[in-house]
Amino acid sequence: MRIVHSVLPLVLTLGLSRPALAQDTSATHRDAVAQLMTVTHLREVTERSMDAVLKSQMEQMPQLKPYEGVMRSFLKEQMDWNALEPEYTRLYLEVFTEKETRDIVAFYQTPLGQTMLAKMPILMAKSSELAQRRLQAGMPVLMQRLQEAMKANPPAPAPADH
Repeated sequence: MRIVHSVLPLVLTLGLSRPALAQDTSATHRDAVAQLMTVTHLREVTERSMDAVLKSQMEQMPQLKPYEGVMRSFLKEQMDWNALEPEYTRLYLEVFTEKETRDIVAFYQTPLGQTMLAKMPILMAKSSELAQRRLQAGMPVLMQRLQEAMKANPPAPAPADH
């Protein structure tokens, strides 16, 4: 999950900033995408992310602990690499040209690219903690504003069921 958090922002930033999506889906482009998924350890990251999601859910909702096995089974079904890999491949093919893909692979193969892959999870975790702290600290203000808005403009009563 950590590396997904490190790779995903780069993918989204580069991909969403493009005016048009890449259209080349040649075999060499597919090979480049496979190489990118390998160099970024996407399969391993995806598998670890499942464990992190489950752990987080158990921490947030301890009442689900007796059903952890059901949730783990569900996550394994939904996050199965054999199902996800073709979808990830399609996404990468749509977002990046072959040249861009190869350039990204080349970057991640450098010492700096490897450092980025190693350190980005720390940055993402700290960023997430920062956002959580700020939102929690601001929650009383939000609640006050919501109460004021509800007083000023009360919600319409729900229609009666007939």
